[in-house]
Amino acid sequence: MRIFEARQFVIAAMFLTMASSCFAGSIVDISDPNEARKSLPAYLARPNGAGPFPAIVVLHGCGGFGSVVVSWADQLARWGYVALAVDSLTSRGRTSACSSGTSDQVHDAYRALNFLADQSFVRPERVGLVGISLGAGAALAAFEADGIQKAHKGKFRAVVAFYPPCAGSSGVMSGPTLVLVGERDDWTPANDCRDMAAGRSGIGTSRQQGDRSMVDLVVYPDTHHSFLDPSIPMGTRHLGHWLQYNGTAVQDAMRRVRRFFNHWLGE
Repeated sequence: MRIFEARQFVIAAMFLTMASSCFAGSIVDISDPNEARKSLPAYLARPNGAGPFPAIVVLHGCGGFGSVVVSWADQLARWGYVALAVDSLTSRGRTSACSSGTSDQVHDAYRALNFLADQSFVRPERVGLVGISLGAGAALAAFEADGIQKAHKGKFRAVVAFYPPCAGSSGVMSGPTLVLVGERDDWTPANDCRDMAAGRSGIGTSRQQGDRSMVDLVVYPDTHHSFLDPSIPMGTRHLGHWLQYNGTAVQDAMRRVRRFFNHWLGE
């Protein structure tokens, strides 16, 4: 494992600032030394003990790495998982991907999986993936049965996607997939996820026949985009979309996610 040295001090300081007061993780560089690319920073949280433990990769939304993914990594560690939250933007000189998007997160998910597989405290055959918003779209893409996962030796075992852009996904997944979205989400609409789960074609999307029984879709009533973010309890408008925290949805989602991963990543 490579812990960030002095040359990564600025990035490490940024992570520490965004982390919760009970920060217990570490900042690691998960870039492949054989690749001609900049470092790829990530926040690693792990349970007490030697392990090996099941593990979960966490991908952030288009606004970049922040407190939401750190808090989820810490929560997953408290549940007994090694958690690795990846920052896909900072080392690429970006602070946001909300207007332009990014295709880097799918690659980063497998870079994180490979990093975890090399750690003695991780069970490499039991690694899950969590994505939030843009990162949730990447998580679905990384897990599609006929997608990029076929080119990788390492495999994710289960995926959770919070309010993903479902219009771009086939819905034919390689394993159990839990999708959670708000009924009033006007950025990544719930109806797009319903179409994905049912295999219906939509505007700009032509879906082929396939087994979508692995997709479990949960739609929360009266819930908007970014319902995981406690920093916006009263809601705000961003790029024309309404974002708002919903504590009731979060509590239910936490119960579902814990049960889901306990079932698919546990013994």
